[in-house]
Amino acid sequence: MASFTGYIVEVTEEFIRVAPRPDTDRFDGIVFRMDEQFTHREPLVVGQQVRVKHDEQLTRSLPPQATAHRIDVL
Repeated sequence: MASFTGYIVEVTEEFIRVAPRPDTDRFDGIVFRMDEQFTHREPLVVGQQVRVKHDEQLTRSLPPQATAHRIDVL
């Protein structure tokens, strides 16, 4: 299990994109898809700083993608 800390720059029902800085290019950061068992009680919004625990298997797409297992709002 690995973690990535950054700012949410895009939110949809299926994924969030997290980048190291809040002002970023659309290909920067990592797209995190939600694990099937993922349950997050707080609403996630653009601009929040988060720590995402994910599997270490990143795709080679731009931006890379991984599966989020846990998201902590900082």
